[in-house]
Amino acid sequence: MTTRTESVSLNEKRALQKISFNGIQIVIAILGFFISRASIINGMTPFGISFLTASLGRSFSIAALISSILGLLSFHGFNSYSYLISSGIIFTLFALYTKEKEISIFKTSLFSSFIFVGVNIFKTIILKNFYIYDFLMIFFEGLVIFTLSYIFSYGLPKETVRKTKFTNEEVICVFITLSLAISGLTDFEIFSLSFKNLLSIFFVMTSGYIYGAALGAGMGISVGMISYLSQSDMPFLLAIFGLGGLLSGVFRDLGKFGTILGFVLANSIMSFYINGYSTSFLSYYELAIACGLFYIFSNYMKENFLFIPLSVSSLDNNDIYSERTKELTTKKLKYISEVFKDLGGIFKKVSYNEEVYTDNITKFINCVANDVCKNCSMNVFCWKDDFYTTYCSIFDLIASMEMTGGIDEENLPELFKNTCINTEEILDKTHRLFDLYKVNYTWEKRMAENRKLVAEQLSGISNIMEGLMKDIDKSPVFKEDVEMQIYSSLKSQRVNIKNVMVAEYSEEDFEIYLEVGKCFKGENSLENVRDIVSEVVGIPLKGDFTVDTMKAREVNRYKLIKANRYGAITRIAKNSESFNVVSGDSYTFGEEGNNYFAALSDGMGIGRRANFESTIAISLLEKFLEAGFDKEIALKTINSILMLKSEEEIFTTLDISTIDLYSGKLQTIKTGAAPTFIKKKDRVLVIDSNSLPVGMLKDVDLEIYEEYLDDGDFIIMMSDGVLESNEDANNKEKWIIDIIANIDSFNPQTVANMLMKEAKKACHDEIKDDMTVLVTKVWKIK
Repeated sequence: MTTRTESVSLNEKRALQKISFNGIQIVIAILGFFISRASIINGMTPFGISFLTASLGRSFSIAALISSILGLLSFHGFNSYSYLISSGIIFTLFALYTKEKEISIFKTSLFSSFIFVGVNIFKTIILKNFYIYDFLMIFFEGLVIFTLSYIFSYGLPKETVRKTKFTNEEVICVFITLSLAISGLTDFEIFSLSFKNLLSIFFVMTSGYIYGAALGAGMGISVGMISYLSQSDMPFLLAIFGLGGLLSGVFRDLGKFGTILGFVLANSIMSFYINGYSTSFLSYYELAIACGLFYIFSNYMKENFLFIPLSVSSLDNNDIYSERTKELTTKKLKYISEVFKDLGGIFKKVSYNEEVYTDNITKFINCVANDVCKNCSMNVFCWKDDFYTTYCSIFDLIASMEMTGGIDEENLPELFKNTCINTEEILDKTHRLFDLYKVNYTWEKRMAENRKLVAEQLSGISNIMEGLMKDIDKSPVFKEDVEMQIYSSLKSQRVNIKNVMVAEYSEEDFEIYLEVGKCFKGENSLENVRDIVSEVVGIPLKGDFTVDTMKAREVNRYKLIKANRYGAITRIAKNSESFNVVSGDSYTFGEEGNNYFAALSDGMGIGRRANFESTIAISLLEKFLEAGFDKEIALKTINSILMLKSEEEIFTTLDISTIDLYSGKLQTIKTGAAPTFIKKKDRVLVIDSNSLPVGMLKDVDLEIYEEYLDDGDFIIMMSDGVLESNEDANNKEKWIIDIIANIDSFNPQTVANMLMKEAKKACHDEIKDDMTVLVTKVWKIK
C-alpha cells in the first residue's frame, strides 16, 4: 500500500476554531450527509467516519462532522450510536493530539480505524451475545474506514487551493467520492422519479461533456458499480453508465446535443442487447429530465467546478516550453536579419565600390623593367651583368618617391644619372605605377579594416547565438504548488482562469504563463491578473500578451516575469533651426530586457543632410541593441560604415545612456556629444566628453562613464544646439547647471520644456542650430 505523507499543519488546526459557511463548506456538508447514508452489507455505513477522517485538520472538518452525524441519524436513527460515539471520539482526540504536533493522513486513517474497532468491540461484548462473525464484520468495517479515509483525502478539495493538473489516482478518488454520495440518495424519490438515477445520469453526461471520453467512461463505471452495488441489476447499469460516459465524451464535439445523443444511444444499445425489445433499465422520464438538467446546468458546472477538483488541465507544460523556445528563437533571428538588411541598404547609400588590383613591390619593379627596359640596348648590361645594382636603384627610386612625393634630378640614384639612357621614360612609368600603387594600397588597408569589422560583427553574432543556445538549453522546474495557489487566488477573485504554468529556470529567473477566458471582462485584464499573481508570489511582476493564433478569439494568454527594481520614462522637447523644417537631431529610447536606453544623435550641419547622418546612426544603433550586440561593437560598426565615404563626408555625434533597471547603474557612452547632466535631489552632476564624432576617424574614440542612480534622479541629454544657444555665457555648462538646479518639478516633460524655453530665450528665438532635449526620469518601484 502506498503511504501518503500529507501533513496537517498547526495553522490548519487553528482554522478549525473558525466556522465560515462558505461555498466549500456547503459542498462538504452535502457530500458528508449523503456519503454517511451509503450502506454496504447488512446496513453497514462506515463511509461517514471515513469522510470525517479525511476532513480532519481542514477548515471544513466541523461541517463534515455535523453532516456525517445528520446522515447517520437519517439512515439508522438512534441505532447509529456506535457510529456517532466513534465520530465524536475521533474528532475530539484528533483536536487534542494535534495541538502541538502534526500528523500525517496515514496515521490519521489508522487512528480512526482503531477507534472505531475498539468502540464496536466494546459495544458487542457488553450489550449482546456475540459470534466470531460479529468480530469479522467489525474488522471489515475498520478496514473499509482506513481505506476510504485514504481515498477521500485525495478526493476532497485542499482548502481553496485548485490544481491545474491531477494525477490518475486523484481523479479516480474523486469519482469514488461522488459515486458514494449518489449511493447515499437510496430511496429519495418524488413523483416516482429517483434522485439517484437523475444525478447519476447528469454527472456521467457532464463528465463526458467536460473532460472527454476517457474520464466520462471512468465516471460512468464508478457510478454504475458503487452507487448501485446493492442492486441485483448492477452489472447491467454498470455497462449502461460506462458506455454512456464513453459515447458522451466521443460526441461532445457536436455540443450538448451530441453528448445527450451519445448517452441515449448507449442506453438504447445496452438495453436492446440485454432486454431485446423490452423496456429500458433507465426510466424514460428520468432520462429526459436528466438530459434537460444537463442542457441547462452543464456550462455552469464547466465554469464553476471550483470545489470539486475534477478538471484535468489541457495546458501541457512541454507544449508551452516549446512555444516559448520557438518564440524566442524567431525573435532573435528576426532582429539579426534586420541588422544585416539595414547594413546592406546603408552600404548602397554611403559607399561606392571600385574594383582594383593589388600588386606587391616585386611586381611593381618587374612591370617597370618589362615595359621600359625590355627592348633597351643596355638591357643585358643592366639586368644581367649588374642586376643587383639596377634592382636596388629602382627600389631606391620608389622609396624616394614615397618619401618626398616626387623625384628631381638631384635625388636620382647614380645609375640613372650616369648609365641609364631611358631615364625620362623610367621616371614617367614609375610615377604612373606609383600612383596606382598608392590607390591599391589605400584600398587594401581599408579592406583590412573592413575584415576586422566583419570579424567583430561575427564575434557579436557568435555571442548572441551562444546566449540563444543557453536559453534553449535551460531546463525549467515546473512549480505545481505555486500553480495551485495562483489558480485558487484568481478563481476567488472571479477571474476566468483556464490554465496556469509556472516555469523556474533559476532562483532569480522564472516565467508564469496564464490562459484567461472572457477577455472582455475587467476582472480578466492583464493589469488585474498581474496584481493578483504578484500578491500571491510576493514579488512585483510585469507582464505582456503572447499571441496564440489558435485561441486568440477565445482566450488571452499572459506571460508574467519578475519586475525590475527601477522604472524609467523619457520625455522630449525639440526645435529645428529657423529656416529648416527637418531637424538634424535624431533620438530613440526604450526598454530591452532589464535595461533601459536613451540615445541622441546630432548630425553635422542642419536640415536634411544632418537628418540623414543622425538617422543612419540611430537606426543602426536601435537594430544592433535589439539584436543583442555589445554597445562598443555597435559603435565601431557604425563608425566604419560612416567612414566609407562617398564624395562628401558623413559624420555624427552619438550620446547613449543605458540604465540597469535592476541595480540602478547608469552607463553613458559619448562620441563627440554634448555633456549629459544628472539632476539629483541636492546637486547636478555633469558628464562631459572630449571625443570626436563617429565617421571622422577610422578608430572610434569611446568614452564610457558609470554612475549609480537614486530614486527620482533625472538624466538630461541634449544636442549642442541647446548648449551653444547662449552666446553670452562664458561657462555654458554652468549656465545649464543653474537652469536645471532651479527647476522644481518631478515631471520629465516639464523639465524638458523649461530647458528648451530657457535656450530659446537665451538666443532671442533666433535658433541657429537644431535643439533637442531628452529627459529620463528614474524611480524605484515600491
